[in-house]
Amino acid sequence: MNLKRNILSLVFSLLVFIPIISQEEENKSATDLLWLYFDNVFGDDERLITGHYYHGPTLGPITGHPYYLDESWKIGTIEIDDVIFDGLQVKYDIYLNWLILNYTSTDNAVHQIGLNSGKINRIKMSNSEFIPLPGSRDSTGIPFAELISDGPVQYLVTKSKSLEIANNPGSSDYEYKEYIKQYLYYNGTLQSFRTKNTLYKTFPGMKSQLKRFARQNYLYFIRNRIDERKKLVDYCNSIVTGNNENE
Repeated sequence: MNLKRNILSLVFSLLVFIPIISQEEENKSATDLLWLYFDNVFGDDERLITGHYYHGPTLGPITGHPYYLDESWKIGTIEIDDVIFDGLQVKYDIYLNWLILNYTSTDNAVHQIGLNSGKINRIKMSNSEFIPLPGSRDSTGIPFAELISDGPVQYLVTKSKSLEIANNPGSSDYEYKEYIKQYLYYNGTLQSFRTKNTLYKTFPGMKSQLKRFARQNYLYFIRNRIDERKKLVDYCNSIVTGNNENE
């Protein structure tokens, strides 16, 4: 795996020698180099991550940032099919819907490539884990969803940001506004997780158990209380798998 990471760094380091060209040609050059790397490592099977040069967030008097977590680089892992690349510096720009890879070339210059579309199966950064949102695609490719609860029922959260006129124009002209969507994925079906009733309707035979658990644990399902919802979905999964020790 160290050898593969070294090869990855070597291939990416070639980008520093590409002259200044148009954005379209620039992205194609990045894509071609990534294609070359994946083709050499895996063979001719089209496991491609499309590459875009990343120039950082939009400059100007703007409040906030475009990232899922924060502005710092995270040590992350990217899983493609049965191959795992770890020890990578990554962050997720949810304004562009790009996973950003940070690397240092052989001449110690720092570069970033935006990885979107492609065949990424799973991403780990910090304490968060992401998978492609099932059956979904937007104008920039498949968005990644944070896997809040895993099991027969997956609890998924997506975040996106838009650049909007600031509410307090005295401090800045624009601001990044965040939008959150929550989902349940069960038995091949993705549905919006708007309220606890979504879970109750999915498992009507377990409704009384789920309601009792929520009441006993003082769970409140206000939209931004993701941890509260996670506890209920985790409990639901324990019943579905027959591993609930409290029953």
